[in-house]
Amino acid sequence: MERESPNQVTTRAGAVFLSYASQDAEAARRIFDALRAAGIDVWFDQSELRGGDAWDRQIRKQIHDCTLFVPIISKNTHERAEGYFRLEWKLAVDRCQRMSADKAFLVPVVIEDTPDDDERVPEKFRDLQWTRLPAGNTPREFITRILQLLSPESGHTPTIALGRIAEKSIAVLPFTNLSAEKESEYFSDGLAEEILNALSQVAELSVAARSSSFSFKGKATDAGEIARRLHVAHLLEGSVRRSGDRLRITVQLVDARNGFQLWSERYDRDMQDIFEIQDEIARAIAERLRVTFATGVRRGTENLEAYELYLRGRHYWHERSPATLRMAVQYFEQSIAIDHGYALAYAGLADCYGILNFYGWMPDSVTQPKAYAAMTRAVALGSSLWECHFSQGFYVFYFDRAWRAAEAHFRKAISLNPRSSLACTYYALWLSNAGREQESIEFFTRARELDPLAPLVHGLTSAGLCELRRFDAAERAALHALELQPAYMLASYWLGLACYGQRRYADGVLALEPVVALSRAPIFIGLLGLGYGYAGRNADARSLLRELEDRASRGEHVPLWAPLAIHVGLADTPAIRHGLRAVSAEPAQQYTVRSVLGCFLREMRCIDPEINRAHLELFGW
Repeated sequence: MERESPNQVTTRAGAVFLSYASQDAEAARRIFDALRAAGIDVWFDQSELRGGDAWDRQIRKQIHDCTLFVPIISKNTHERAEGYFRLEWKLAVDRCQRMSADKAFLVPVVIEDTPDDDERVPEKFRDLQWTRLPAGNTPREFITRILQLLSPESGHTPTIALGRIAEKSIAVLPFTNLSAEKESEYFSDGLAEEILNALSQVAELSVAARSSSFSFKGKATDAGEIARRLHVAHLLEGSVRRSGDRLRITVQLVDARNGFQLWSERYDRDMQDIFEIQDEIARAIAERLRVTFATGVRRGTENLEAYELYLRGRHYWHERSPATLRMAVQYFEQSIAIDHGYALAYAGLADCYGILNFYGWMPDSVTQPKAYAAMTRAVALGSSLWECHFSQGFYVFYFDRAWRAAEAHFRKAISLNPRSSLACTYYALWLSNAGREQESIEFFTRARELDPLAPLVHGLTSAGLCELRRFDAAERAALHALELQPAYMLASYWLGLACYGQRRYADGVLALEPVVALSRAPIFIGLLGLGYGYAGRNADARSLLRELEDRASRGEHVPLWAPLAIHVGLADTPAIRHGLRAVSAEPAQQYTVRSVLGCFLREMRCIDPEINRAHLELFGW
């Protein structure tokens, strides 16, 4: 642990409580980041998991224990007559009643031009001087004031200190591709990812997850800022230049706290030495950080050509669009054709078909048998690999009528790799489907902690929270995903669903209409039609329904749940019954109905016995 200088201020856990409306998450994060950089402990609900008894207890304790309460006031807080932030405000005001009049506790912040006589702000807030931080931009003067309020007995102005970060922590950044062929980027990315995976096996070392580390790719972000956001002490940077079978790989290990280079090396070698180079780099890092590295980089094949094709497949798998997933399928299949015993390639192939099925981008009559064949082969070849057990759970969860059996496979994957944010996220989704709310939230929280800058983690968190009918929290998660990746269409998808759940149908439609303008995929059309129906725009909903029916009549694959979603919005009970009967015969489409429509079908259980029976069949509860 670092020694503190005499001027540094020590603040206890949760010294500052930030309270904000979900729409103000971006501004709140700026304030949080500025305070954290000053070494101030801040309660900031980054997990977006608000609501429920456990959350209420935690919030009450945090507000009871915090030193300063900072409510963020905006036009959004004015416009929202209800919201969890109002509960927080009430708890803070109630605590003020037990304090002496001269004790500093409330520090209201306004991020827009909201007038300080806003009648929807508690009177106790209006009695105080507000600090204006436009869009959450936080000057040094505000931080100094907070530090002084936290340590009122000190007569000096405290200096700003970095928060404590584990000494044995590292982020592996994507290596720069310096090759003449720009398509070789898959190789430079793959090399960095393989080293990251190897270091992740070291129990003593905290390693930032791939999605978070790679989120800085192509951005001119200062090393100190990267380390602060990833909460690591060290960064591994590198570059790759490839010419034919010759490689030049340059790497450097940097102490991000002071910018000093701890180690660097250049490798001029043949491509056939790539496995040896990976091992050398990982061992060198372990030695510099004084951790035990007993194993080499795990590859699953010794065939260079199969390995390269696998790296190409993983590169496109991470992009998760219909076109790139199909490319990933091709590369995984080519890799398998060269090395029939390559378990990781089979696992990647199975996962691709699962995603293509879920979003309706390929018919389940095609995806299910291919996914099953790849998954069973992966498990047979790679029983010690977490990826293979994850693929088995993924398959059972997405395709199998007995979807509850997926739990054992997800838990096995997590036991083999507790640091997999992917396994934790999908297990949390499974728990949401099973109605096990508290456990689900715990695993979503763990996934966010492992991979805080991954849009996928926050997007799937939103999906799970919608299933739990925690729509306000789901909205926060979707907005966070969009903050990380503004063009992330699937985050807009879940944002729309979260707004529908709060009966803000116009807001949900507003989130989805631009998505449908970019992509007329049935998944987006179905959800937009659901919102049109709920909003009373029946003609628009029926127009979208006719479009889906026309496309299906021409042989295009339209998943059963897309028109079913529109029928739910229109409250067409006979059509909903018919759609649910069709879905009951197609296990591969049942997960999507559970995740997208389950929260709305639940409301109809009491009014229609057949819908109630279908719900029991889909969920088991």
